Order: sequence, then C-alpha cells, then structure tokens
Amino acid sequence: MKYYSYNLSDNIIFMIGGLFNANANWSHSKRYHRGDYELILCKKGILYLKIANQLFTVKEGEFIIIPPFPTMIGYHPSPSNVEFYWLHFFLPASTSVTNEIPHINSKKIILPQLGRISNLNRYIILIHQLLELDLTDLNNQKIANCFITIILTGLSRDLSLSTQIKNTKAEQVEKMKEWIRTNLYISPTVTMMAEHIGLNPQYFSRLFKKVAGVSPKHYLMNLKLQTAQSLLIRTNLSIKEIANNSYFKNEKLFLRQFRKSIGITPSQYRAQFSKIYHNNQVINPVLPIPEEITKHLTDIPDPGKALD
Repeated sequence: MKYYSYNLSDNIIFMIGGLFNANANWSHSKRYHRGDYELILCKKGILYLKIANQLFTVKEGEFIIIPPFPTMIGYHPSPSNVEFYWLHFFLPASTSVTNEIPHINSKKIILPQLGRISNLNRYIILIHQLLELDLTDLNNQKIANCFITIILTGLSRDLSLSTQIKNTKAEQVEKMKEWIRTNLYISPTVTMMAEHIGLNPQYFSRLFKKVAGVSPKHYLMNLKLQTAQSLLIRTNLSIKEIANNSYFKNEKLFLRQFRKSIGITPSQYRAQFSKIYHNNQVINPVLPIPEEITKHLTDIPDPGKALD
C-alpha cells in the first residue's frame, strides 16, 4: 500500500466535493485525475475501484485516496446501496510517496492510500461544514482549505494512533472508547465504565483523561453531541426526535447542553448547514438517513423507491 507524506506546515488547496449515492449494482464510471487528489469516504455499502492496475475494496467506514493522473474505474458492481463523500484537493508539490509507512513524527502528515475512519460522525460533520461554503467568496476558499487540512490531519492522526498504541494502558482506554460508543444508548456512568474494565472509578477517570485528553464524562457527552450534529444535517427529524436518537434523557437537557457546547441552538445549527450538493446516477438526491432510525420515520423517501 502507498503512503503520502508532506510537512505539517504545507498548504492544502480544496477544489470541490459532494455526497454521492446509488442503488445496488452500481459501479464507478471511468475517471482520470489531472493533477488533483481525491478523498473518498464510504458512508454506506462497498466500493470496488481499480486505480491504475491495482484493485481496491472500500467498505463502510473506510476511506481511499486517489492520487493524480491514474485512471480510475469500478471493476465490480456494488452488491447493495452505496453512499460516499468525495473531496478533490491539491497536496503540496513536495508530497512524497512510499510503499512502506514512513517514520511518524509530529512535523509530518502521513496518509495511507486506504484506511479506516476512527469516528465517522466526526468527519461527516467536518465535511458538511466544508461543503456548505460558497467557494466564489475568496475568504470562504481560505476556510475550505483549513477544513480539508483538518480532515487530512485527522486521518493522519488516526494512523499515528493505530501504529503507536502499544502499551497496555493506552490499549485499555482505546477499548473503553469503543465500548462507550457501542453502549452510548444506555448512557453508562463512570462507575459502569470502570467496572467493565475492572478498575477503580477514580483511577479509571485519571487514566482515561491522561490518554484521551478528556474525562470519560466529556467523551460520552461529545459522542452524543456529535450524533446530534450528524442527525441535524443528515435528516429532517424534529428536535425532540434528535434528542431521543442522540440518547439524551429529554429535549430540555439536550437543548441546554447543545447550546452550552456548540454555542448555538440545534435549529440554528441545522439552518447554518443545510445546503449540501448531492448527486447519484440519475441526479436525483436522496437524503441519507442512518439505518438505525429509518424504522421510526414515515416522511423520508425510501432510496430504492425514489429512483423507480
């Protein structure tokens, strides 16, 4: 696998992006990149891509980077519905390419050609904020460059963490972060978290904050808020429904916590990030709804029926 690396201080330029969706049996059309890179983040389904002469399978929650100049084409139809974000950008001319992971240091950004996303919702929020920008405004172009830089830096950080987590304490915290995400629906207390891992609650809290940079309570709350942000920009659920599906006890608590942490109300947040370019094989946008809540909805078009 290839790895792309450049200096942390180098400038990245964003070009264009969007959200693509297609029904089962779709395959990517033939494309050729003229000097730009493309980041594809798979939100749903499986992509089968041939880049130059190499075959790749990109699954839900994974990303792939397509470098400049090779021909790309789908080599096999996707077995189910597909949704993915696509972002085009320019990396610095000094970007180097290797077939083995370079030495990781704090001054370098290292991007694997194919990798897994550590927190899909976090990246979806950043991408939506990026795609909301009107790039005809020069100031917005500068902001867009900052957003793509943050996204790529996050992917590099994920790679660094996955390769450097070796000691037992760090591994314990990483496992607990995954357990918290899996059990977010029960809003586990710190005592429950500590009992699950077999540690004293006070010691567990100190260990978690030392490794993760935030307390277990803050990590749990941040996950709930990220879930709410994602639902606000990806669905037309009511604020009350979003509070429930973000695992808050009630709507009032959700509103208070959201405004305290984000700085604006959920309604203001939704209004601010509501214009995203969608595309699919028949240019018929379909709103992407998380699978776990589609059964609760009656007013959202079914992706399969919408294209009949």
